[in-house]
Amino acid sequence: RRGGSRGDLSALAAEIRETGYSAVVDLHSNPRSMFLSRRSGARRRTRYGKRGRLDSVRVRLLRRTYRASKRIVQRYLDALESLGLPHAYRRPLFHIDPAMLAGARRVPGEVGLEERPFAVIVPGSVWATKRWPGERYAQLARGLATELELGVVLLGSESERSLCEGVADASGAVSVAGLLSLGETAALIGESRLFVGNDSGPTHMSMALDVPTVAIFGPTDPSQFDFGRDALVYEGLACSACSFYGGPRCRLGHWDCMRTIHVDRVLETSRALLERRERD
Repeated sequence: RRGGSRGDLSALAAEIRETGYSAVVDLHSNPRSMFLSRRSGARRRTRYGKRGRLDSVRVRLLRRTYRASKRIVQRYLDALESLGLPHAYRRPLFHIDPAMLAGARRVPGEVGLEERPFAVIVPGSVWATKRWPGERYAQLARGLATELELGVVLLGSESERSLCEGVADASGAVSVAGLLSLGETAALIGESRLFVGNDSGPTHMSMALDVPTVAIFGPTDPSQFDFGRDALVYEGLACSACSFYGGPRCRLGHWDCMRTIHVDRVLETSRALLERRERD
């Protein structure tokens, strides 16, 4: 639940306190979540180790690039230790609601793919600097169709509908952006043969569903995530990773971390990943 104004946060804190939780695990470690944790009334409180304040300032001022010390899932699990709940690292898994699966399985037939194997492309992201250019996604979609013989479905939120429809119009793919719930989106990804996307929620969801996933990274640090069964496309330039989460524009003005990633490389990475997963 998101807190907006200070009044909203205070009301939520009161609600949490009245519930009488004995422990709080804060996996945000931001001012709002720490406020809620302190007001919770819980006798035991813990939060994950985010970043040192000095380290954060240096990255934000472009004095150094960001390199995560641990995978983010491990940092989350480490937060449980003070509660007496140590937990070794485990690759995240995503479980689909059967009701969502039934709805998602109707989509390929409704968009003309019937029993044809298909790839899912998610070209969007909250932050503009994390989005590989739409025209390159269109070229990729054409390559997936002609060279790998896959249908292509574009997914995204309502705010990304225009982006997805533009890619679809330029490639012959189909877009269902803005038409599915989050659960249905996960279920449709789970039915796909291949997933390609930026550093975004659906990409991490796809990896947790064990769908062959090609992740395209630029301004953020991929070492936070586990690509053991998947494929990463990342230039690793001297200026990357320049940001913790991405941003509206490249602060150095060139955006080379994404511009220098070419379609042929992503297409070949997709082909190689599918071949590797078939051998596994």
